Amino acid sequence: MCLWQFQAAALRDYARKQGKTPWLVIRVDLTSVAKCGKKLPYLRTYNGIHGIHLVVMHVSLGKLSFPMGCEIYDPASTATPIDHAVRLLSRMHPYHWGGFEHLVVMDAGFYSADVLDLLNWWGFTHVSIGAKANLRLRDGRKLRDAKQAEAVELDSLPGTTFYVAWVTLPRDGKRRRFYTLSTTRATAITLTSRHKRRWLIESFFKSAKHDFGLQETRLRTKQAILNWLLLVWLSTSLALFTQALHDKTKTKSPAWRLTLAQAAESIRDYLMPHWRSLRALISSAKCPLASRRFALIIEHGRGV
Repeated sequence: MCLWQFQAAALRDYARKQGKTPWLVIRVDLTSVAKCGKKLPYLRTYNGIHGIHLVVMHVSLGKLSFPMGCEIYDPASTATPIDHAVRLLSRMHPYHWGGFEHLVVMDAGFYSADVLDLLNWWGFTHVSIGAKANLRLRDGRKLRDAKQAEAVELDSLPGTTFYVAWVTLPRDGKRRRFYTLSTTRATAITLTSRHKRRWLIESFFKSAKHDFGLQETRLRTKQAILNWLLLVWLSTSLALFTQALHDKTKTKSPAWRLTLAQAAESIRDYLMPHWRSLRALISSAKCPLASRRFALIIEHGRGV
């Protein structure tokens, strides 16, 4: 069974056990793995970062979440990050995922009138996307002139109604507004609350890079990098699945019985039962030639 099939089956089974089916929240965002080399595949400088840039789709249903696809922003290709986002979202087409309420959440970097029109045509009825304050409305105003929860039409996409919301956050010592457009009517509080669900993908990026080795990519062939990405997504997915299985809380915010690190350790011990004895051997006097560096590698699971 491939990783995608496992993830899809796990999400559907999890939904059946929830009673009232929670929303299927689909996040798409770009993350960068900074690299200093010049000969690695897929390297490019984007947003001031030199490295490998990934457009990732992260899907959650209730407390169960998975990275369900990524595409490399390849300098050898003409595809843009928005093109990659569309290809990823097509995998979650409502036709194949009937019975769920879909919420697609993206930041302003993926704003495109054509993409919003396409998502509407595909049947994604709930879309929340970041937008710039100077976006022109059909009545001649700018987005910054709209009121909270006001219904507006975009100059670039007439005939489609969006609802405006914003949140004010500190940036560079100042207070700055970040705007969102939603295809679903709701209060301003609800609209901003829905868009805040996007931040779970940022937590996933941090964990994938620093806990599961995404930042350690140093391979020199395209296939090797693709294989490494698969291993990172697989190990992360197994840890997230184990964490959700052991969760006993009923609160909306995660109050996990197992942390993600503990869930990863549980999976490691299950798949590699010899690991415990190997660690004990290295730390004992029976293995005096083992270097401290190797012992630390085994201790933290890197390269295992």
